[in-house]
Amino acid sequence: MDINMSEQKIVIHIESGLGNQMLSYCELLALQYANPNAKCYVETLVFDYPECNEITCQWNGYELGKIFGIATPDVKTLFSDEEWKTIKEEIHQTEFWKRSWNYPLYFNQVFSRHGLVLENLKGSYEEPGSPRYRNLHPTRIDKIREYLLNKTAIGAYVKQKYYRLTEEKRINSQAQPQKLFLKTDSDIFTGLWLTFKFNGNKIEQIEQQIRESFTFPDFVTDKNREFASFLDGCNSVFIHARRGDMLSANGWCYKYGYFRRAVKYIKKNVENPVFVFFTNTGSIEWCKENAKTFGLDYSKDKVFFVDWNKGDESYRDMQLMSHCKHGIITNSTFGWWGAYFIKYRKKITISPLAEINTTYHC
Repeated sequence: MDINMSEQKIVIHIESGLGNQMLSYCELLALQYANPNAKCYVETLVFDYPECNEITCQWNGYELGKIFGIATPDVKTLFSDEEWKTIKEEIHQTEFWKRSWNYPLYFNQVFSRHGLVLENLKGSYEEPGSPRYRNLHPTRIDKIREYLLNKTAIGAYVKQKYYRLTEEKRINSQAQPQKLFLKTDSDIFTGLWLTFKFNGNKIEQIEQQIRESFTFPDFVTDKNREFASFLDGCNSVFIHARRGDMLSANGWCYKYGYFRRAVKYIKKNVENPVFVFFTNTGSIEWCKENAKTFGLDYSKDKVFFVDWNKGDESYRDMQLMSHCKHGIITNSTFGWWGAYFIKYRKKITISPLAEINTTYHC
């Protein structure tokens, strides 16, 4: 199919769970804001290959259309059905999931062969210097460092002190609004930076577009409706205890006192707090059995556990979080969005890292 060469095209790669998908879509909104005459497309190919889910969990597939009714055209609309089928087959043959998840390189090589030539802003994940390569191919020293910092008490103590000393540096390193709001005349391929959850990236410039795009559908069950009303009427504090596939990244939050510090801060600043747990399927019982990890006494504190929104209805947890007054999160995009959507003017939102855009960290 002939591609309109006069039209500036911006293609945003989207993958993973709902929180990541929403952050990637924000990158589309930012680029549209900076380049109002460009035509934006989403690219969601990872969801089409079952092998990808075996490497990186893709949760419930592409959800932005199903949940929010977002209808941004897919890049596949630039091709005929037959040509897109060929493109998908050629990409599948690259087995990019075995090659450091190097979708930017291989997707764009195939697109180019079929007439869609894009500037690849993501680079190649097979370059030894790329962050993705280092994450997937850690050296022995990297593994030792990871163990000492995240699996030992002394390492966690050293890391906490180091983080305190380097807060400003880490915040500045994540603040890259010029990349997110890039003004360009080129046709580009980008997305999945996931940095709008960090401080300093001027998310406020597209806040109106974000809130218009991410409007939750009305609750359909009495249980969710009644619980949302309950959360609206008390000093509700959600705890997003993200475990599961994120436990390797967030495990230190459970072992070395983050949640206890966060709950202590809430109790000091919120009168009669009501704590509400949200977590991945399979972790509710663990949370119920580990009250001390969270600095809670379940016989005295007011605590509830939300465990009924599953599968395609999992997003309802994020919607319920938005009805809380305050929130405690880990380094999770799903939990971060729950905190972002809280409307209470005096909300307290707590994260474990200074660079994450919340009102407090500890």
